Amino acid sequence: MKNPKIALISLGCTKNLVDSEKILGRLAQGGASFCQEPEAADVLIINTCGFIKEAKEESVETILQMARLKDARLKKLIVTGCLAERYQEELTRDIPEIDHVVGLENFNQVAEFSGLKKGGRNGCQEDSRLRLTPRHYSYLKVSEGCNNPCSYCSIPSIRGPFKSRSMEDVLREAGELVSSGTKEINLIAQDSTLYGIDLYGRKRLHELLQRLSEIDDLRWIRLLYTHPAHFYPALIKEIASNEKVVKYLDLPIQHINDKILSRMGRGVNRGDIEGLIKRLREEVSGLFLRSTVIVGFPGEREEEFQELLDFLEETAFERLGAFTYSREEGTAAAGLRGHVSEKIKKKRLGEVMSLQQGLTFRENARWVGKEIEVLVEEVGATLAVAQNKRAGASPATENRAGASPAPTLRWGYGRSYGDAPEVDGNVKLEGSNLMTGEFRRALVTTWEGYNLVARCLD
Repeated sequence: MKNPKIALISLGCTKNLVDSEKILGRLAQGGASFCQEPEAADVLIINTCGFIKEAKEESVETILQMARLKDARLKKLIVTGCLAERYQEELTRDIPEIDHVVGLENFNQVAEFSGLKKGGRNGCQEDSRLRLTPRHYSYLKVSEGCNNPCSYCSIPSIRGPFKSRSMEDVLREAGELVSSGTKEINLIAQDSTLYGIDLYGRKRLHELLQRLSEIDDLRWIRLLYTHPAHFYPALIKEIASNEKVVKYLDLPIQHINDKILSRMGRGVNRGDIEGLIKRLREEVSGLFLRSTVIVGFPGEREEEFQELLDFLEETAFERLGAFTYSREEGTAAAGLRGHVSEKIKKKRLGEVMSLQQGLTFRENARWVGKEIEVLVEEVGATLAVAQNKRAGASPATENRAGASPAPTLRWGYGRSYGDAPEVDGNVKLEGSNLMTGEFRRALVTTWEGYNLVARCLD
C-alpha cells in the first residue's frame, strides 16, 4: 500500500493508552498518515486489554466489530496489547480477519506490518509519543511489569517482572511533555511505590517526585497506582511537603478482612492498612484518598463482606472504585475453593457503590462555600457566539496552540486537584474568558451529583 491511512483504537487502562501514544509516535516517525474514523482507514490497529473478563470481552467484541470492515476498504487489521500477548494463538486461529497479532515486546512490527519503511527502534519506551489526551495533562509511565504476588492478577504473566525506567529517561520525557503544553503529569505504573528498587537497590519515588517538581511550567504531579505494602517515610514526607505534588493518592486496598487479604496475596493486613491511612491523613494536609476494592473474592462470606462494608463507611474514602472478582485462568485464585455466584457478586457491588454514593455526596456538600483551584478542561458555547453562528459569522474556536478566549463565555468544565482525569468527577465552572488548560480560582456554590459547581473569582 502506498501512503496507507492508519487508525488506532485504544482500549483498557492508562498504561495501555501510553503504549498507544508511543505506537502512534513510532508510526509518525515512519511517515504514517492518520485518520480518526476506522471506516476511513486502510490499516486499523486495535490495542487491546486482557486483564479481566469484562475487558477481554470488550476487546474481542471490538475486534469482531472492526473485522467487518475487511469487506469494505480496510486492507489490514492489526491486533496488539495485553489480549494479543495473552491469547496470540487463539486470536490467530479464531478470527481469520486479523492480519497480524503483535505482542507487547514487538511494537516495532506494527510499523512494519502497516506498510511503513521505518518505525523507530525496537521497544516502545524510548520513542516519541503522539498524544491522545488533551495537551494540558499527560500520563507518564515510570516502570513496566509487576513482581507482586496478587493471586487474582494476570498482569505479571502478561507484562513480565517489575522494571523501572531510569530516572534520567523519565525526567527527559517529562520535560518533553511539559514543553509541548502539559501542566499536569499523572505518574503511572503497575506499582509506582516500588519505583527504583530494581535499578538502584532502593525505592526512589520520593527523589523522582522532587526532581520532577523542578521542571518549570509543570503545575501538578499526581501519583497513581500505589501499593499499601510499599509506602515508606521519605515518600510520605515528600508528598506532604512538595507543593507541586497534588494531595491525592490512588491507594487500592482491594479488601480489609485479614483472611481475604491473605488469600489475595496482598502482603498487608487490616492493621497495616488502617495504620497507613491514619498516617497519610495526619501528615498530608487536604488529602484526597482514592481506593479500589474487589467484592466476591473466593471465600468471601457475608461476614467478610460486611466487615468490608463497615470499614468503607467508617473510613469514608473521598473516591472509590469497586469491581466484582473475575476468575482468570492461570492465576492462583482461580483454583481456590469458595467461589461466589455472579448474582451475589453483583448484589454486593451494588451495596458498595450505593454506600459510596452517599459518602461522595456528603463530601461534595462539605466543599460548598470554599475556594478551590480548577484546571479548565472544556469550554462551552456562549449566547453571543450562538447568535453570531445563526447570523453566519464564524465563532472563535480552539486550535492546537490553545483555546481562543471568548469575552462573554459563561460555562465550562474542569477538575480540582481532588479529581484525577477520566475516573473522578468534574467542576462545572462559571466565569468569563475561560481557556482550556488554564488554572482558575473559584468559589464552590453548590453540587450536582458527583460534580461540584463553582464561580470563578478571577
